[in-house]
Amino acid sequence: MNQQAIFYYRKPAQQSVFPGAHPGKIVGSGQLFKHHVPLISSPDLRHIDLRASVLDPFENFQIKAFQQQSQLNLFLLADLSSSMNYQGEQNKPQILINCLQSIAQSAYAHGDRFGFVGCGKNIETGLLISPANQQQGRVVELSKQLKNTQYQGQTESFLQAANYLPSKASLVFLLSDFYLPMEVIQQQMQRLNQHRVVPLVLWDKQEYSTLPRWGVVKFSDMEQRKTRTLFMRPTLKKRIIEAFEQRKQQLQNCFRAFGCEPLFLEQGYRAELMTHYFLQHTA
Repeated sequence: MNQQAIFYYRKPAQQSVFPGAHPGKIVGSGQLFKHHVPLISSPDLRHIDLRASVLDPFENFQIKAFQQQSQLNLFLLADLSSSMNYQGEQNKPQILINCLQSIAQSAYAHGDRFGFVGCGKNIETGLLISPANQQQGRVVELSKQLKNTQYQGQTESFLQAANYLPSKASLVFLLSDFYLPMEVIQQQMQRLNQHRVVPLVLWDKQEYSTLPRWGVVKFSDMEQRKTRTLFMRPTLKKRIIEAFEQRKQQLQNCFRAFGCEPLFLEQGYRAELMTHYFLQHTA
């Protein structure tokens, strides 16, 4: 396992009967003190609290109850549309694979389970990992499959991805360039409302900020399979940059309305970016 690919994360307390690395809501064999209970409710003399028993006005023996650490499901929902084939300063298909491997390895390092849903014209069942599991070999195989996959069409199955997630709250990474109608993104967030969502916005600066001030530039719409030639000039470059900045603000406002903060990956993927993200945004 590549230790450099592992990032550290946590999620608010959840209800799970499976022991893991995250704060839980149920009483169990953890180390975090939760409350006292009478001896009759928990006949475990190993955890008797003599001081609390002496102070109990009803003279009951008091037992310490502990909060059990819980296991968590991590899912990567990835956009596999044509626009994700883009290669500029960064290689978007390779970044997707890097994210896949990093999220999976981080899940396994925490004792959690990992799942994957690829969203292209249809949900790619051959690339599906659902339900989430701890089969590291499947992630290795999936990485090889994605490396040999040519993404095609639009993200028509985007809203179907939620159907492959468990009803129990999971940690969901939503990876896309988000060149989608804002209404579709809002619908997706509504469908994922019971989960903790981390939007990963995969952009490349070569798409807008490193355009030449003067010259002829060809713009390709990979999803519509159309090419448009424009004569680039400073005013047009400024408008393009402003359009991306406006889009960035729209995406931030959209995701924040659902209680989550997007992470823009404009310079590739590094695991420490994820660790820093969770340190900033996990209460």
